[in-house]
Amino acid sequence: MGEFQKLAKLSDLQEGKVFVAETRYHKVGLTKLGNEICAFADLCTHDGEEIAEGDLEGDVIVCPRHSAKFNIRTGKVLCMPAVEDLPVYKTRIVGDDVEVELED
Repeated sequence: MGEFQKLAKLSDLQEGKVFVAETRYHKVGLTKLGNEICAFADLCTHDGEEIAEGDLEGDVIVCPRHSAKFNIRTGKVLCMPAVEDLPVYKTRIVGDDVEVELED
């Protein structure tokens, strides 16, 4: 298990938009889906490029380079060319802070 790290404020997150937070070792995409906060690695498992700039269609993010699709709730890859799931992270809200469980 990792440690929870504060990566954003609730006010930073909007439904249907991805907020990117950077830590020393990670770039994490965060978004609101209803009352849920989703956090995922900002990299496409197909080629390692940033994915947060891709289109967000509900709980699916589409890689802007090669159109691989991932479910941001589960990390499951939904179409080629990616074959490996997207890392997703546990989140929690503490006051107005959004914390994400990451391993360094």
